[in-house]
Amino acid sequence: MYYQTFRKKFSLPRPIIPHAMFDLIEREIRKQKLDVIKANQKQMKELKQACVEIEKNGLPQNLVCKKLPNKLGYGIFLHPTAKPIPKGRIIGSYSGLVTLFPQSNPGDSVYSFAPIYDIRLTKVQQKLFDPQRSYHPRRLYSLDIDAEKAGNFIRFINHSDKPNLVAYLFKIPKNPFGLLPSPIEVIYLSNKTIRPGEQLLISYEGDDGTYWKYLKIRPEPITPQTYQLDHNLKKKLDVVV
Repeated sequence: MYYQTFRKKFSLPRPIIPHAMFDLIEREIRKQKLDVIKANQKQMKELKQACVEIEKNGLPQNLVCKKLPNKLGYGIFLHPTAKPIPKGRIIGSYSGLVTLFPQSNPGDSVYSFAPIYDIRLTKVQQKLFDPQRSYHPRRLYSLDIDAEKAGNFIRFINHSDKPNLVAYLFKIPKNPFGLLPSPIEVIYLSNKTIRPGEQLLISYEGDDGTYWKYLKIRPEPITPQTYQLDHNLKKKLDVVV
């Protein structure tokens, strides 16, 4: 039953950005001089493979989702019998519902990822993308990708100061793989070889180092080996809580 629920709820392979936002996003990328990588053929092929498995199973076949101790929720692991994931391999896209959200009214979702900040909307744009609020010329927005109600397994990848994954901003151009073009996408890649049984981890902190400070939480120090799985899919360092 758990895996049926997982497949149903977490099978959105990529964020669906409304086409009406494309020009605005591309303008902000140029204006803010954001480092957005144009995906090459190899990267798009790997992303397509991940998307197919997410749509079909929720999880790629070489990964496992396991509950962690100490109220850490769930974690994503490379299956103990899977082949190692080499450095530079695309894991997947951070997926969720895409909105333009006022920065002065932060939401309460812990699964929200904002690849672009400080967006100023015209009166026409605000009426289109945020019709519930009255127009204010100095109101700043962020482009939010919220995985709380819809997304994929990427939302279960936990934080570490010693991660084996890294997030980059990508642009998906027209391609022969059936991927819809996108002006910006947060894609996770391996930044080192990931061994069988290891947990997939990424650093939540941005360049400003404010993520955990804002949440007023001190993260538990974990590494890819802290809760490593054995061949029986049991965590070698399970603790009783």
